[in-house]
Amino acid sequence: MWTSRVLRLPRKPFSELDYARHMPEEYVKNVQRVVPRKVWGERFGAPPIVRWMVHPDDAVPSSKRPWEQDELQASLKRQNKYHEKKVSRKFLELRHSQTKQISDQDWTFFMGDQVEVLVGKDKGRQGTISRVNRATNEVYVDQMHAKLVTKFSDDELKRLGVSQTLIWEEQPLSVEKGQVKLVDPNDNQPCNASWKLSKAGDEWVRVSERTGFEIPIPTQAEMTYDYAQAEKYIDVEGKDTPADEVLRITFKPKLMAFEEEIMESFGIKENRQRKPTYWY
Repeated sequence: MWTSRVLRLPRKPFSELDYARHMPEEYVKNVQRVVPRKVWGERFGAPPIVRWMVHPDDAVPSSKRPWEQDELQASLKRQNKYHEKKVSRKFLELRHSQTKQISDQDWTFFMGDQVEVLVGKDKGRQGTISRVNRATNEVYVDQMHAKLVTKFSDDELKRLGVSQTLIWEEQPLSVEKGQVKLVDPNDNQPCNASWKLSKAGDEWVRVSERTGFEIPIPTQAEMTYDYAQAEKYIDVEGKDTPADEVLRITFKPKLMAFEEEIMESFGIKENRQRKPTYWY
């Protein structure tokens, strides 16, 4: 009954489909600047004092990739302001409220899903999810729930010598507030979904709570933010390390110290005898 990858447990797609799954967690935190600047430890049992680049409670979640230029510049500005207040010993209010992220087991929305909008001028209309923001529990529906915005300030327009241009920009829809629901493929009606174990017992599948009909995960959900699926990656010669080379075992454990291994590799022989050492 139990079949899967390594531990032979049922596969959990809701834990694998993450926007940054192909990026190291340390790298994502570093570009978001939510890393310690300095840590004062060894305080005789007292908790360590941490000076942050940007306090985690003050990080502003965004639907864009944190390593994009605009997002990185915003994080750097917030970092400088936070540090200036700390240096001048002034209190910096963490004014950005934290949004409790929905757990993986309760999250059922993925990119490419067919959903129905339940608020705004597009209420009752169905569309496809184009982006997912797990940090704020929001999704973006393609060409739905949009408003006119401008991408340039008045100073930039004067400098470029062009007129004001407005474009339609999709606005987020909150899953937590019930502003959007999945469409049941059985009757094309909105529904709530949950995860249940498949009949074979080898994978968790997404089903409609109203009809019990399975809602398959679209192939777009497997795509990373580089707009490519893992099985369609093409290794770039000279830049990407081949998988065979990564998995090749090169370490051979030995009962030798590091200095002794270096001496053996260079053919250095030690003829001197170590003098005995006594402890009293």
